[in-house]
Amino acid sequence: MTMPDTDPTPAENPESSDGPDDAERAQRADRSTRAAMAGVLGLEAVVVLLVPRALAFSEGGLGTAKTVVLIVLAVLMVAGAGVIRRPWGIGVGSVLQVLFLISGGWLWALLVIAVIFAAVWGRLLLLRRDLVGTPTGWRMLIS
Repeated sequence: MTMPDTDPTPAENPESSDGPDDAERAQRADRSTRAAMAGVLGLEAVVVLLVPRALAFSEGGLGTAKTVVLIVLAVLMVAGAGVIRRPWGIGVGSVLQVLFLISGGWLWALLVIAVIFAAVWGRLLLLRRDLVGTPTGWRMLIS
């Protein structure tokens, strides 16, 4: 009696499945992480637009200059979410994160929220680097 061949057939071997290849997975991961980044920018825009309502009732109030800056920042974030799929879009989003952190220094109510959003943005950049294989350093922002 002969023993059956112990080599797994392609259908039994999960490593040689007919699933997507690495390039297609990287492309899907790129689209997914960019969509998540666009979502973060959209949420930031909503938060920035809600801040004037909260600050209007505080002791210091909310002046015209602060209101205009917050509205311009929200519009820039929405525009940044729209261009995130471009090769330079992640760099634009990262610059907007820095502007959001700077506005947190001007309006203390935004500082904690800006730090949380910046941490989420940084985590998405690291996740994108791991999944897509983008380069590290400044080159991570343009790809």
